[in-house]
This record gives sequence, C-alpha cells and structure tokens, in this order.
Amino acid sequence: MKRILTVLALMLGFQMVNAQDFKKVQTNMLIGQYDAAKAEYDKVVAKKPTAGTSAEGYYWKAKIYSGYNKDAVKNPTAYDQLKQALDEYIKLDQEKGFPLAKENGQDPFFDVYLKSFKDGVNAFNTKNWKLASSSFENAVSFSDIIFTNGWSNSKQKFDTTSLVYAGYSNQNAGNIEATIAYYNRLIGYKVAAPEYIDVYRYVLVQYIAKKDKSKFDATLEAAAAAYPKEAWQDYAIDYIEKNLSINEKVALYDQKVATSKLTEIEYQMFGDMFMSGKGDENPDKYIEKAAEAYKKAYDMNPKNYAAAFNIGIAFYNQFSLLDEKSIANIKALQNLNANKPVAPKDPKKKLAFDAAFKAQQDSIKKLNVALEPSIKAKVDASIEWILKAFEVVKDKEKLERAEKNVAGRSVDFLATLYAYKRDKARGKDQKASDEADLKFNIYDKLHDKYN
Repeated sequence: MKRILTVLALMLGFQMVNAQDFKKVQTNMLIGQYDAAKAEYDKVVAKKPTAGTSAEGYYWKAKIYSGYNKDAVKNPTAYDQLKQALDEYIKLDQEKGFPLAKENGQDPFFDVYLKSFKDGVNAFNTKNWKLASSSFENAVSFSDIIFTNGWSNSKQKFDTTSLVYAGYSNQNAGNIEATIAYYNRLIGYKVAAPEYIDVYRYVLVQYIAKKDKSKFDATLEAAAAAYPKEAWQDYAIDYIEKNLSINEKVALYDQKVATSKLTEIEYQMFGDMFMSGKGDENPDKYIEKAAEAYKKAYDMNPKNYAAAFNIGIAFYNQFSLLDEKSIANIKALQNLNANKPVAPKDPKKKLAFDAAFKAQQDSIKKLNVALEPSIKAKVDASIEWILKAFEVVKDKEKLERAEKNVAGRSVDFLATLYAYKRDKARGKDQKASDEADLKFNIYDKLHDKYN
C-alpha cells in the first residue's frame, strides 16, 4: 500500500510540475498572445523534452495552433499542427475525462470538428467519396467527444448530421461495414425523421445479403417501430426468399400456421414462394403447398382476386404435370407399337407373343386410365378458381394494371382448359363436348377485351 501511495504521489507531483511548466503559456493564451505563448512553449520543451510529450504539452500545443488557425491564410500549416497535437492529447487524457480541456477550453476540438465537417461537405458535393468519408469520420469522432462531454449548446448526445453524412459517404465509397456501423448508431438512437428511412432500408438489405438472421430481425423490429406505416414485411419476405431453401420455407410456413401468426399478405407471400420453388423430388408437393397458402389468403378476403387466380394456376400446373405424364405414356405406347417385333410364324408361339405384347400395351394404357380422374379433378378445380378471380375483376369500370393482367390471363386459361375438356369428351360424350366448346368460344372471344 505504501508503495502504491508513493507512486501516486510521484505521478501527481509530475502532473503539477508539468502544469507549472506551462503556466506562462496559459497566461499568454488567456490574453490571446499566441506568439508569446508559442515562445514560452518552445522554452519549456527545449529545457525539458518530455514535457512536450505529456498531456499538458500536447494540449497547449493544440491550443496554441488553434489560435493560429483562426487566420488560416497567414498560418496555412496551423491546422495540421493542431490536429496532430490534439490526437496525441486525446490518447493521453481521454480516460480521465479531458480535465485540461474542461478547465482551459475546448477550442481545438471544435476547430477540428468544424474543419472536418466542412471538408466532408465539399468532398461530398464533388463526389470525392474517399475524402468525404474520412472527413466525416473525423467529424463524428470529434463530435462524439464534444456532445458526450456536454461542451455543445445542444442537449443531444450525438451529431445526427455527421453520422448520416459519414454513412452516406462510406456507402457511396463502397465501404459496407463502415456504412452499417454508422447507420446502426442512428438506428440505435431511434432516429425516425422521414429523410432517414433509407438508413434502415440499407442495413436490412445488407443483413439479407449476409444471411444474418438475428441482426436482420432486430433491425426489422426497429424499422417497424420508427416507421410503422411502411411495408417492412417486404424485407422479411426478401430475407426468406433469398436465404431459405424450399424445404426450409415449407417448414417455416408449417410452423407459422401452427401458431396462427400469418396474415393474408403472408399467406399469399408463401404461396408465391412455393409456386416458384423447386425441390429435388416430388415437385408437385410445392404446388400443393402453394394452393393451400393461397386458399388461406382467399378465405380471409374473398375479394383477393390474385390469391384466387394463383390457386387456379396452382391446379393448372398440377394438371400440366399430369398431362405431361399422360402424353409421355401415349408416346411410349406409340413407340411400343412402332417397334413391335415380327410375330413368330408358329401359331402357338404367335398366340403367346400376341398375349405378351397386349399385356405391355395394356400396362401403359392403364397408367393413363389411372391418371384421368386426377387430371379431370385438377382441370375442374383450376376452372373453378380462375373463374372466381375473373368474377371479381371482369365487370369493373376501370381496371388497374394488375387487375387487367389477371382478367386477360384468366380468359386465356379458361379458353385453354375448356378446349381440353372439349377434346377429351369428343367422341365419348358429345353433349359434354358441345358444352365445353360453347364455353371455349365465350372466353376465346374475350381475349382482345383485356389486352
């Protein structure tokens, strides 16, 4: 304990000696005699070089050149000397709370802050992003000291403008990490003025790219609190769309459905994801999921023509998959018939050959017989839902772009589906074929109405 007290006493004595060393410098600075102060400073440092590298030495040097900097034309190097000395002073005195600056004035800090800000603005206006970013970084650094210590007349604890410009400059310079750091400070301070909304947008986009779920969620929550009327859900959709596999999207959807936390828009969003998603196996599984999600959105709002139309398209896609299988089976049967081997001449062998060949034909035909009920169900379901969408928009006096698009595509899909039903019934059920043909003609004639 005695040793510690001795060391502390020595340190205190050293500081007091340094303070005494620069007493005449202080006196001359008080009356604005910068040259006299500089002369006294040089005497002290010449006599005791270590005094020049002390907190007092660096502070008074910064203070002297702050005075010279008031006439920058006459003293063009004053600012550089000021900045260099002040940087060293900060390293030595910051942890103590800058007692020298608090007692003797903070002019050097304001000089550097204002010069950095001015240089940053000039560089920003000329699109010199590298210089702008470094200048505003300095402005932020010194404004933090000024505002944190309460040296400014402002009551706030940070300089919003410097932070914004530091972020913008780094963003334009392509410095992503620095931009995020400055913007995150603004987000942490809960800035919510209209002109700062892009700050939140930028950070969200970057966390999407980084696949950083926890930081993305935190930023999204902050954005929603700051700007509750904005469509932040779009960013949540974007995160899921870009960072989750189709199976992960299905798992997330099932989890959310189980907890009843989805809105109409979210159901439709998941439907869109499943419609565009592809898996390594069982691709129609995702189409079924899409139809399920769209139905839930439609149940919440029967005027949601987009959801109804997409349900119809989901069933149409399922029909298309089944129809492709049917067509492949027909081609397989055709190839089988075209490449039929020559039958044996021996009657007994020919009979066995014909029976075996017919069994091959029947096995392929049975595949299509098994597909027909499913194909019919998908076609009818597709028609049902596309009609529901069409009914919502068809009679509107003035259609919006999206409504017009759905109306035009609806009549085309309906014409195609009824043509399919007509052709399938032809020769088997003439009444059904004629009814489907009548429907085909109705919708086919509407093609130009919505284009």
